[in-house]
Amino acid sequence: MKKLLSSLLALSLGLSLTILPASALTLEDAKQLLADNYVDGVPPEILELDSLDAILEALGDPYTFYMTPEQYTAFNQSVNGWTVVGIGATVETAYDNGYRIMSILPDSPALEAGVQPGDILIAADGVPMSPEVDPRIPIVGEEGTPLTITVRRGGQELDFSMVRRAVDIPIVTYEQVGDAGVIECISFGSTTAQSFLNAIRELEDGTSVWVVDLRSNPGGDSGATSLSAGLFTGGRIMLYFRDGSGDYYYRPGIAAATEKPVIVLTSEHSASGSELFAGDIRTYRTGIALGQRTLGKGTAQIVIDDTNSYAMEPGEAMKITAYRFFAPDGATNHILGVLPTLLISPENTETAAMLLTSAKPTRAAGCLKLEIADQTFYINAAEAVKQDNKAAFTELLEALPPSAMLYEGSGTLTWTEITPAQLARKQGLSFTARTFSDVAGSPYAREINTLAAYLILDSSAGSFQPASDITRGQFAAMTASALDLPAGKSAKFSDVPAGHPYADDINAMTDLGFLSGRGDGTFGPEDTITVQEAVTVLSSVAAWTSMDGFNLDRTDLMLEELPDFYHWAEWARVPARNLTILEALPDGLTPTANLTREQGAAMLCRLMESIHLIWD
Repeated sequence: MKKLLSSLLALSLGLSLTILPASALTLEDAKQLLADNYVDGVPPEILELDSLDAILEALGDPYTFYMTPEQYTAFNQSVNGWTVVGIGATVETAYDNGYRIMSILPDSPALEAGVQPGDILIAADGVPMSPEVDPRIPIVGEEGTPLTITVRRGGQELDFSMVRRAVDIPIVTYEQVGDAGVIECISFGSTTAQSFLNAIRELEDGTSVWVVDLRSNPGGDSGATSLSAGLFTGGRIMLYFRDGSGDYYYRPGIAAATEKPVIVLTSEHSASGSELFAGDIRTYRTGIALGQRTLGKGTAQIVIDDTNSYAMEPGEAMKITAYRFFAPDGATNHILGVLPTLLISPENTETAAMLLTSAKPTRAAGCLKLEIADQTFYINAAEAVKQDNKAAFTELLEALPPSAMLYEGSGTLTWTEITPAQLARKQGLSFTARTFSDVAGSPYAREINTLAAYLILDSSAGSFQPASDITRGQFAAMTASALDLPAGKSAKFSDVPAGHPYADDINAMTDLGFLSGRGDGTFGPEDTITVQEAVTVLSSVAAWTSMDGFNLDRTDLMLEELPDFYHWAEWARVPARNLTILEALPDGLTPTANLTREQGAAMLCRLMESIHLIWD
């Protein structure tokens, strides 16, 4: 059931804090709030623990926590854009051997000192960080006082010394750059949508393409996200929430304020609301995303305070994970993130995007035209091959998936199709194709090379061996790569020990319930996998990653469907039906036959396209 979300509880899509002890909130009230609202339910044995600290630690959810009045004030500042005294860095305070720095504010001590997004904060003035320490406490202080922080960057520990000062938190800044209206947003708060609207009104006349920079944006309020994205997509459904009962709620948008295409810049630190913003643009085909795969936070929290609960004292609050959220097209970003339309390295992201912002030329000569994801972009060819732009332009060509169409202009209105490799040779670029050398004759060449374009398959070895059987371990690794799964928690099978080339992938897939062993404690990573076994795995993936897959998985096989799937094993009939409806199952496959590498890639790619994990 899909219902309009109308609640007094604010839904938050970003920013987490350290678990700290509760004060005014009673333990029994806290237990009741968790029992009533937590998305996955709270096991009875956890609710029986004798302190809120112990309960929250046992849940293991960094986004469910209690806030003191001081912390709640700081939380609202980080989302809504106030002035604070500190160093000008935002931190996602889910502890993982330190605290990840998500973004650096402009004109801040942290920026001037050289601190970077992605650095891991491990100490402040020599005092180590720990799960019990709110990292903001040692960072925020009196204006003019010195501070030295220690961060981990790669394999190095680096010290940065600076002086605290008042730092404005400008949630949105914007400017005209050539034919582009550039909007940078570092959080979605109460002022964000109005700031976006101001930017559109001021820059619309001189803008051909909008560039919305959400790199390192950790999210914020779901209403602000929906309203901001709606200015580019129109007043439709902007996101779905699913609660623990399987019921859906939705957020509407508002009337569009522009019809110009959007390029959303993403990074591995773009999270939550940023990911939903990109998902809205993807759903309604109003632009593309360019950059890196995003962080992958697909849960939403309600913020409970004294305005909506008698259990809370004035000033304090509790943030509880109450929903999983989905883009309007039904895709989740939880764990797997958003895969941008064009996968570009961090150092080339901004330049590559700006190359796509030229106005439609009056003459085709000297220009390039790119058609991708229902959008048309123009590139000034001479500008693209300038020394400062050459690396980004080369990577842009390398990143084009097979669905993209590239044209070279001549004369007044003549556009001639040209491949990225042909154009690179013509321009003398050092081009490395994200394709395989031995798949041209495969009936699934498009799907294989699409996965390669998004670095899901590694084409650096040159060959793919498409007709060879794929092993269980290889199929697990291919699917885990597509989902960008983190390494599994621990060894699951006796024949997949730590250090096995596919151990992390097999364990990760098993953690999520996508794989199982042979019943004797082994997995058989070198064994072949049948078509129907692989179909069962991918049906489970679809149920976890998309609303359509989830709903299909809960639907029994109808009697009239049975003739189409009687030749499948009984346990594989519903999965085969699901993948058929999702248009992911190639024709003519024999359920009991060994799966080949090209068939596995084809099913995986088609599924990702069908459930919108691949943008185009």
